[in-house]
Amino acid sequence: MAKISTMTPDEMKQKVTPEILEESCQQFQQELIQMPILTMRESGTADYITIVPGVRNQLTWGELDGDAQLAPWSENNEDDDNSKIVGRTLVVYPGNCAKNFNPMPYFHSIYGQSIALGQAMTANTIARKVASMLSAKIGKHLDEDAIWFGKRNVKGKTTADLFDGFDTILNAGIESGELSVANGNFMDVPVINETNAVDVLKSIWRKRNKALKEGFMYIPPEIYDFYVDDYQTRHGNVPYNTSYDKDTLEGSRGKCKFAVVDSMAGSNLIKITKKENFLLGTDINSQENQVNIAKYKSWKLTFEYAGVYGAQVRTFSKEALMVARVAKAAADAGAGK
Repeated sequence: MAKISTMTPDEMKQKVTPEILEESCQQFQQELIQMPILTMRESGTADYITIVPGVRNQLTWGELDGDAQLAPWSENNEDDDNSKIVGRTLVVYPGNCAKNFNPMPYFHSIYGQSIALGQAMTANTIARKVASMLSAKIGKHLDEDAIWFGKRNVKGKTTADLFDGFDTILNAGIESGELSVANGNFMDVPVINETNAVDVLKSIWRKRNKALKEGFMYIPPEIYDFYVDDYQTRHGNVPYNTSYDKDTLEGSRGKCKFAVVDSMAGSNLIKITKKENFLLGTDINSQENQVNIAKYKSWKLTFEYAGVYGAQVRTFSKEALMVARVAKAAADAGAGK
């Protein structure tokens, strides 16, 4: 009998049975459940958000907001405490899928990869790779469709319908007035292009509350491209300009680092905050999160995945967040337009 490492995809299909695939899903259940998060780490998105595990239903953060100050001495210097607790709640929502698929394309992919890398494959490792490929697709859609631009729709059929993404939450805050010029956590800026990007991004940084001493400036890749092009045109010949790519904002003394997130392409919101303010909740240890591959239909297998996810912005406080809305013409592509 041919060895697995030299089998054709058709021979693999006979060896890698639905029973072996199901057994592999059970054996590597925890790894596969975590695969969406690992996918976001590989894309870089997870570097700029905070994963909150162990959220079964919802979790509320309370932030004490108040004021006190000294005035010239007087027996009448008293007033009522105006402190209040402002809470924001991270809610996670259950989602599931049952995807019928033909295993042959996956076997072809694994076969080609094993030849290229000189790997010796076994039936179990092939089964594990198939389950991992499909689980990674869950993470890809969470990353690209939901984290920034998702909008909760209980009747929806896609990942984008599972929960409100960060841009959706922030746009709702603008609409409600929680994010406003008067509150010191919002501003409108003009269209950004390759001739004004440096000035506009500087203006956003300088408008933030000074309590936000350092943090990330979250910008979509197209606006980052405008920034580096503009910077190079202005400073291409100066001695300190040693790299075309820029990690920090000019004039911020290195305190404003760029967070260029590919899945944020098309967003018209620029955010200055810390990664602790963008929360992605899940519960990778609960029984609600499950992965399985089974055979229910002729000629096809069924990939089953269940998980709970949700997003929230921890605080809108001006000391922790500044949002700038870019004129629409600057964000005319992608999911966020």
